[in-house]
Amino acid sequence: MTSSIEITSPRDPALVPFDRLVEILLAAFAFQDDIVDPPSSAKSVNIAELQWRFARDTLFVAHDSAGRVIGQIWVEDVGKDAYLYKLSVDPSIQGGGIGKALVEAACAHAESAGKENMRLHVRVELTGNIGFFKSRGFEIAGEGVHDGYDRTTFWKMARPLRLAKTA
Repeated sequence: MTSSIEITSPRDPALVPFDRLVEILLAAFAFQDDIVDPPSSAKSVNIAELQWRFARDTLFVAHDSAGRVIGQIWVEDVGKDAYLYKLSVDPSIQGGGIGKALVEAACAHAESAGKENMRLHVRVELTGNIGFFKSRGFEIAGEGVHDGYDRTTFWKMARPLRLAKTA
C-alpha cells in the first residue's frame, strides 16, 4: 500500500481539506469509545481546532494514488524534542503501512530540525497502539494521569532521533 501513497506537508491552509481531516480523525478514533477512560479529546475535534493547530504545528498528510486524503499526523515543537499527535488513517484502509509512513515522515522532519526525541502519549488501554509505536522504535518513558483520575491513564512514549544535535 505504501508504494501508492504520497506524504506531503502542506504550508498553505487554503489547500488543506480540514473537513476531510476531521472526518478521518473521528472515524479512526471511534473504536476507542467504549475502551478508553476518560474519553478521547479526539471525539470533539472540529475544523476550527485543526485550523488553529495548523497555524502552530506541522501537519503531514497521506494521499492515495487518486490524490484523496487518507491519513494525517501532527507534530508540535516542544523545545529539544518534538511531540507527535493525532495520527489517524481512514479505517477502511488501515493496516497497509500508511500509519508507519506517516510516523517515519514526522520523525524524519523532527530529526532534520535537530530534535533529540519524538514523544507521544498513548492510552494504557490501547495495547494495539502501544505495540504499533513500539514497532516504530518508541519505548515507554513514563506514565501520565488525566485530571480527576487516581490511576495511570496514559503512557508517555519516546523515540530517540539518530541525527539529533548533541550539546
